[in-house]
Amino acid sequence: MKTTKTTLLTAAMALALLAPAGAQTTAPKAAKPAVKKAAAAPAAKPAAQPARPAAAAAKPAGTPVLSVFDEAAAKLKSKDPSVRRQGADFLGASRDQKAVPYLTAALSDEAAAVRASALDGLCQLVYRPAVPKIADMLVQDKDPLVRQQAASSLSYMADMTAGPALVKALGDAVAAVRYAAANTLGAMKYAPAEDKLIDLLDDAAMRRVAISSLGQLQSKKAAAKIFAHLADPDRYTRLEAVRALGTIGDKTAVKELQKRLDRAEDPAVRVEAALALAKMGQDDGLVTAYEFVKSPDLSLKNQALEVIGAVGDKRSLQFVEELSAGEQNPVNKSMLEFTRQRLSARLKGQAKP
Repeated sequence: MKTTKTTLLTAAMALALLAPAGAQTTAPKAAKPAVKKAAAAPAAKPAAQPARPAAAAAKPAGTPVLSVFDEAAAKLKSKDPSVRRQGADFLGASRDQKAVPYLTAALSDEAAAVRASALDGLCQLVYRPAVPKIADMLVQDKDPLVRQQAASSLSYMADMTAGPALVKALGDAVAAVRYAAANTLGAMKYAPAEDKLIDLLDDAAMRRVAISSLGQLQSKKAAAKIFAHLADPDRYTRLEAVRALGTIGDKTAVKELQKRLDRAEDPAVRVEAALALAKMGQDDGLVTAYEFVKSPDLSLKNQALEVIGAVGDKRSLQFVEELSAGEQNPVNKSMLEFTRQRLSARLKGQAKP
């Protein structure tokens, strides 16, 4: 009996000792999974990373990147003529001599607009070996757009070898081509065109450009005919006639030019007449120049100051100095200062024995 009690007591004590140990062992086991799960949550982020290579796949490695110039040159191979023209326009405006072979080839393009842009580009590049071909196109191309562009663009070249073709173009069936040719001949000061340009004075549509070109040629031979147009009903024709006679320097026109100073005349013609007289050494236009120095129109103001600088006197110098002192606009002040210096230098030169 004692033995049985002793055995039971021993077993109870053993269970009492084992119970805390079992409790400690079980608790940590339940806590561990919670910690692991919380730590594993960020692992979901890398799943979005595989999407990145898709963006780079649009441009495979090693694909050449074309320059803007190369892109323009490539456009010349397009089936669309408007795209080819864009390419030719860019190459011409690039001022890059590498464009020459591309533009030269485009001179034979089936589209007139592309040919026109190509020849204009070669002229902008001042590629003189192309002059014979462009001169030939001026005379023979079937499209008036190309002929007109050739006549106009040859002015960039200023190559006298193109003169004969330009003179021939004065007889073109299309007025726009004739006009462009006459304008370029004047800009080039191509003297052999004088007689043909004088003939155009009888053509109302061509009169203005003919007068302008003859003025640039300083054609004494044309002076009498141009003189007759100082009273032309068209203000633009009168303006060109006044300008041309001033450049030619025909003093037989002085009295008629003085009439163009009248206040009833168009302002642009009045100032141009004052300048034409000044070029001939006449100071009749000084009063008109004083008036237009205060004009808001910069073109009229500039011409008026040219008159004062060319034929002004000491009173003119004082007038300019007073205006300059009170002028706040930097552009106007600069123009006045330039005139003051020019006039002052001229008066000092006249004062020397």
